[in-house]
Formats: sequence, C-alpha cells, structure tokens
Amino acid sequence: MKIKIIIYFMVPLFLTSCKEDIKDVEINFIGTLIKEINVDLGYKWIVILPGLGCEGCIQEGEVFMKDFINDKNILFVLTKIESLKILKQKIGVNIHKHDNIFLDKKGLFDIPTKNKIYPCIIEMKDGKVVSYGFQSPGNSQAFKELKAHISN
Repeated sequence: MKIKIIIYFMVPLFLTSCKEDIKDVEINFIGTLIKEINVDLGYKWIVILPGLGCEGCIQEGEVFMKDFINDKNILFVLTKIESLKILKQKIGVNIHKHDNIFLDKKGLFDIPTKNKIYPCIIEMKDGKVVSYGFQSPGNSQAFKELKAHISN
C-alpha cells in the first residue's frame, strides 16, 4: 500500500519537473543563441522558422513572414531551409533584400527539444528574452495572437 501511495505522488511530481526542465533548456538555449549571433537590441520579436517540421505550423509562419516582412521590430530566423528559391517562390519575399532576416546556414537554431519542429515566437526587451512560445497543434493561435499584439 505504501508503494502505491509513493508512486501516486511521485509520478506527477516527476512529470511536472520534466516539463520545467524542458522550459529551462529552451529558454537557456534561446538566450545563449541570441547573445551568440549578436541580435540588435531594437528587435521586439524574433520568429524562428524551421524549414522542416510541422507543415501546417510552418505555413502559418511563412504567411506571417510575408505579411510582416517590412516590420523592423521583427527578426526572422530561417533555419533548416532546404531551398531558399522555393521559399522565395512560396512567400514572394526576396530574402536577401531584407536586413531583418537571419539565415541560419549552420543550423545553430536547432532547439534541443521536441519543439524544434515548430516555429518559435520570442518576445524581446533590451536584448533579453521576455517570453517565448511555439506555433504548434497545441498552440495553433500563436501567430494570430502575435498579429493582435503587434497591431495594438
């Protein structure tokens, strides 16, 4: 009976602590990379768009990029892109003509968690991460919420 009670309390505790560890890993990884690539302090948002992963989620990110490419408060990070030519045709943006696009040719922004397949939206203030989230099946309104936040 004691073993069942211990298991009953320990399993939820273990699962909760794992989730916190994932958040810690992600926030530390993102913060370190932002310092490493020397992100301009003027950016209020960073949008990481992976070329490989959740297709519907990535498409939402591509539409957002097309609509907000001229917003100089947003840095777009393109990582794991198989073909810049195809991306350019899909979204109609000449990637090389915008200084708010960072091409991650070395794969630096390969977030070391299962969330690496989703676009990541990072809120910045004074060069530091304020918050972040992923456009994913579990958070399908992330870009819609960002649009609303930017519009205010």
